[in-house]
Amino acid sequence: MKLYEVILIGIALSMDACALTIANCTTYKGRLSAKKEWSMPIAFALFQGLMPLIGYFIGYLFFDYISSATKFITSGIFFFLAGKIIYDIVKEKICERKIVEVKNASCPCKKNFTFGVLILQAVATSIDALAVGVTLIDLTFSVFFAIAIISAVTFSLVVGAMFFGKTLGKLFGKYAEWVGATILFVLAIKSLIEALI
Repeated sequence: MKLYEVILIGIALSMDACALTIANCTTYKGRLSAKKEWSMPIAFALFQGLMPLIGYFIGYLFFDYISSATKFITSGIFFFLAGKIIYDIVKEKICERKIVEVKNASCPCKKNFTFGVLILQAVATSIDALAVGVTLIDLTFSVFFAIAIISAVTFSLVVGAMFFGKTLGKLFGKYAEWVGATILFVLAIKSLIEALI
C-alpha cells in the first residue's frame, strides 16, 4: 500500500466524523465553548488513528467478525444519537412552556454537548477504521507513519467541517437542531444499508 492510498483512506474514514461535526455545530449552536469545539477534531483524529492501529495488530484473526458487525454497531449508535437529539428538542419545548416567562431567562432543560457524547460519536465513526487497520499489513512504510497521516487528515477535515457547521447553525437558526438530527439519521440509514448489502 502506497502513501497516496493511505491519504485516501484517511479522507474516506473522516467523512462520517465531518458530518457529525456539522451536526454538532448546528444542534448545539451557541452552547459550544472553544474547548468543546476543538475537542471534536482532536477526539475524532485520535480515534481514527487508534482504531486502525488496533485493527492492524489484531490482523486477520478476527477480521470476519469485525467486518460483519461494524456497520450494524455504527448504525445503532447513530440512531441512538439522533433519537437523543429529538428527545432533547421535545423535552426542551415542554420545559419552555412550563417556565415562567422572565426577561433573559433560559430554560434549564437546554441540552448541552458533553464529552461523553463526543466519545460515543468518536467510537461510532471509527469502528470502520478497525477493520481498515487489517489492510495496513501490506504497507511499504511504518504503520505508525500511516496512522499519523490518517489522524492528520481527519483532524484537518474535521476542523473545516467545524467552521462550516457553525455557519450552517447561523443559517438555519431554530431549525438547526433538526438538521443535526437529520444528518445523524441519514448516517444511520447509510450504515444500515451498507450492513445489509
